[in-house]
Amino acid sequence: MKYLNNERGNSAFYIIWLLGISAVIFVIVVNIAKVYVVKQHAATATQQAAFAGTVVLLEATQEGIESFDSDLTKSASQKEIDKGKSIQDQIDEKVDEFVAQDEDLQLAYIKAYNEVLPEKIKKHPQFKKEMEDTLRDSGLSGKLLSAVQSTITANEANADDVEVLLSDSKWRVEVTADATYKTITDGTYLKSFTSDIKQKGVGPSLEYLESVPF
Repeated sequence: MKYLNNERGNSAFYIIWLLGISAVIFVIVVNIAKVYVVKQHAATATQQAAFAGTVVLLEATQEGIESFDSDLTKSASQKEIDKGKSIQDQIDEKVDEFVAQDEDLQLAYIKAYNEVLPEKIKKHPQFKKEMEDTLRDSGLSGKLLSAVQSTITANEANADDVEVLLSDSKWRVEVTADATYKTITDGTYLKSFTSDIKQKGVGPSLEYLESVPF
């Protein structure tokens, strides 16, 4: 009888021990999954932020084009050389070509800029100067950083230590930021701690910027 009682006690101890180990394993698995989720979250945030920064540069580019086209004293010689077509006319033609090939509209504009602008900047000094002046606008860097930080914050990543770089080799906006990962704990064996998971997002290449030092 005593032997049976001992066996039951040992079985109960074994079950409790097994449940404890299972709980620890479960917590470890959940933490691994959480790391993956936070990493993906940070990756999405930085990628969207890089696109937001790219949009700022595209808007500045469009502003420079419109300013040049609307000033007849600057654009007269360009239109004469280009058979009466403004810079915007030539970009729109390329955009229509790309859209007809099922290209996304925003990407179609980027491809059109990359294809049309380098040649026009090289051939027309007045246009080059207009683009340089527009892109050198003292407020541009602030707008770029603000757009990136706003997007990072909206995606619940950390905007305080965000790094924004305009690559001078690939001519794209590159954003590095992190999201905070906090472990869960079983309350006994595993202690809780926090860690920042850093990720990098990149925007599409704006190759035409190589022709416009700013």
